[in-house]
Amino acid sequence: MLEESDRRVLADIEHHLSAGDPAFARRMRSGDPPACAFPTVSVLCVGTFLSTPFLGLFLGPRGVLIAINVTAVVILLILLCRTYHRGRF
Repeated sequence: MLEESDRRVLADIEHHLSAGDPAFARRMRSGDPPACAFPTVSVLCVGTFLSTPFLGLFLGPRGVLIAINVTAVVILLILLCRTYHRGRF
């Protein structure tokens, strides 16, 4: 359906994309749908938010602050690991 010039332009774009991001090109060539990752960070944030009143009741304000700080550090580690495994680090 495409004209020859359009096919050449499309092939050139595909070549540049493949050279720039080989992992993306492999995923596109495989034809498999992308795997949906478990929303770890979201679940961690919601769990901390829901547990905050109980922590405040039983452990006081210091317990809440410690839980929030631990959650922030865990989220940071998760994001750093994801970045490292994707090869952007």
